[in-house]
Amino acid sequence: MKIIDALKSLSNYPIPTSTVVNITEEAGLTATNEADAKTRKTAAYKKAKALTYQFLAEAPNISQGGITYKFNKEERDMFAKKASALLDEIGDGEGADFEVGYVGEDF
Repeated sequence: MKIIDALKSLSNYPIPTSTVVNITEEAGLTATNEADAKTRKTAAYKKAKALTYQFLAEAPNISQGGITYKFNKEERDMFAKKASALLDEIGDGEGADFEVGYVGEDF
């Protein structure tokens, strides 16, 4: 399985291909490389996975092809916690203060 496919498979939400390519490049990976067992253990892959979870935590609710993709607050919080845990595991401080926000809300 390619890295791009492995990251997209984290959720049924239709993550845009360009988003996953950007995430993999930010993490220092190539989206079309294999996501073998060795790759999945690397800090770069874990960072890409965390960034994908961060995307999902903030992803808009959409309808596409007659199917609605919608996350509730608990699901968004779960994605944010997974992202934070992965970033903490690899020693990337970005995860510590990650919060879920919604457009139009006051904090």
